[in-house]
Amino acid sequence: MLTFVESHMDQVRIEKKIFNSNPEYNYIAFDKRHLEDNDILSQYEETAELKTNRYLISLDETPIGIIEYGMFSPRAHKPWLSLLLIDKEYQGLGYAKESYFLYENLMRDKGVKSIQIAVHAKNKNALDFWVPLGFEKYDERIFEQKLYYSLEKQLK
Repeated sequence: MLTFVESHMDQVRIEKKIFNSNPEYNYIAFDKRHLEDNDILSQYEETAELKTNRYLISLDETPIGIIEYGMFSPRAHKPWLSLLLIDKEYQGLGYAKESYFLYENLMRDKGVKSIQIAVHAKNKNALDFWVPLGFEKYDERIFEQKLYYSLEKQLK
């Protein structure tokens, strides 16, 4: 069974393992294949600034991913999912999709009408994941010299 367990700064080692199992994503997002402790700590600072919630995705007691979301995106002030990352060892088993639907149900329970995400334009795997789940592109922008697509899903 998948659950979200609040992540804390003392879990840097766990998060670093999850990120570093995904060197392709790290290169797209951070311009390097392997992250260090300070890279993860910087993300925690950003989480605080953006007022997002960060959780480890746990399969029973084993952390297999990270999910981060906020209720008010910086640009549109709408609920947004800023990160969903599964350890490479657990990819291809349906855990990303199951994690997303767990998050989506949480948002439905809060009365949320739509969810937004931003995807790196170079991240074809992410686009291939999100679009079949009902996300549609509504904008694109350049942030920190990288092209992003903004996607949104209307919740019924």
